Amino acid sequence: MSSAPDRTTTDVETARQRDLFTLLVAVGIAVVLARFVTGFARGGGIPAPVLQVLAADLAVWVPLTVGALWVLRRASRPNDQTAPTRLSFGLGLGDAIAAVGIVIVCRGVDAAMSISFFGASGLSPAPTLGQPDVVLLVVSAIGVCVVSPVLEEVVFRGLFQPRLADALTARTRFLAVLLTAFLFALLHVLIGSPATTLGGFEVFTTTFLLGLLTGALVAMTGRIGGAILAHVLFNTVAVVLTWPR
Repeated sequence: MSSAPDRTTTDVETARQRDLFTLLVAVGIAVVLARFVTGFARGGGIPAPVLQVLAADLAVWVPLTVGALWVLRRASRPNDQTAPTRLSFGLGLGDAIAAVGIVIVCRGVDAAMSISFFGASGLSPAPTLGQPDVVLLVVSAIGVCVVSPVLEEVVFRGLFQPRLADALTARTRFLAVLLTAFLFALLHVLIGSPATTLGGFEVFTTTFLLGLLTGALVAMTGRIGGAILAHVLFNTVAVVLTWPR
């Protein structure tokens, strides 16, 4: 006959597996929707550029948000012994310093790869004809610099990584950081659909490195504030340096 502690352990493991599966499904749906919306927009189905950006963003945000909320619902049940530890969004001085260091390393690697592959860093304003669409730029910047970094860090480093780590042994727990970073990088390659193989390799490598470093920071501190800050700064640097002038 199983004891109560054994049943509780089994319940926790089942709940953890269910959470991981839910998040994987959410990521998969986000990829499929994003690629469908992008193809639909390129085919003229969404004529307005601002609507194209919003539709592409929502195609990713909605599945990830639904998946995150579905997983987080148990965290609000104080009497549920299978409920996971609540997310900590704390941000200390050490987290902030580490975040800046992560951005410097990742942006440096990205620029070096871009120069090596294409002869330019890719962090300069693109030439424009006429007056830039300010509304389009602002809408895009808000999504890239605020919404996407926060949502992605909550899903990947805040929810997926710790649950995967709990499912592993003490000696193999580091694999949670690696596998989460891999999934994070794969999502960006599949959604971004780089035009060239080298471009795809650059995107994968840079985002994998970002995920690896932010994941390690979260694993060491138990907080995702530093990871969110690093992701926000990483994207913001690119937006600021490529902003039309």
